[in-house]
Amino acid sequence: MCCDLRDSTDILFNFEQNIYRDDKSALTEPFTYNNFIMEVHEAIYKEFYLEHENTFFEIYGDGVLSIFPEDNTKFILENIHRLTNRMRVYNEAQDVGILKPRIDIGFSLGIGDVSFVYFSLDKRHHPTGQCIHEVARMESLSKFYDARVLISGQFLSYTEEYIKIDSRFAYRFIDHVILKGFREPITIFELLLDNDPRFEIKKNSIQAYSEAYAKYRNKEWAPAKELFLKIHSEYGLGIGLVMASRCEILSKIPPGNSWNGIWKMKDK
Repeated sequence: MCCDLRDSTDILFNFEQNIYRDDKSALTEPFTYNNFIMEVHEAIYKEFYLEHENTFFEIYGDGVLSIFPEDNTKFILENIHRLTNRMRVYNEAQDVGILKPRIDIGFSLGIGDVSFVYFSLDKRHHPTGQCIHEVARMESLSKFYDARVLISGQFLSYTEEYIKIDSRFAYRFIDHVILKGFREPITIFELLLDNDPRFEIKKNSIQAYSEAYAKYRNKEWAPAKELFLKIHSEYGLGIGLVMASRCEILSKIPPGNSWNGIWKMKDK
């Protein structure tokens, strides 16, 4: 699992400009960016490391990489729900945006083999494996697709039985793509959580998106674009604009007869 704090550069800039301060609390210590990022990492650490056995947890800047045994799948879902619920409660507090910045975290989850290599330079073991690069690429796309938690089709196969019996969760299909730096395509879904204010909206958009995507795969660019734009206007989902823009590109430079609907990503 990868998770990353979005807009962290803007947040740091706001701290440097003294945007977040309480003029009435002159006796208290100033709340700094370091305090803020430490609180974010601590919350993630408590949810995704202390609660699991044999879990690897590492901080990368404003992001986190976690590796779990396969039999922890249900616990991962539970802890993502708890963490995102904490994030929503935090963001709904009155002083957020004034004394503290809003928090938006993107997640990605995948499955694969991981090896650990010992580096003598820092005397630590570091994880390696294609799946690590895969989830990192997926997380970077979460904001692009206007999604919070992106999961691979392979991860969905491990979690679908839990999702279907728990009303707190759902999922929607996102795209078929070849990630930057990869050769094989991957199917991407969004894991939906009921603590997302747009939970019902995203569920209600599934059928409309399926119809639009079917036309996209059939190379019906104009009607597909129209439907994707309708998804954006009616449901307020950014993915509608993403796919409408793609239809516009493909209408000007049509793919060959071997077109199978798979889009090759050019950016991370």
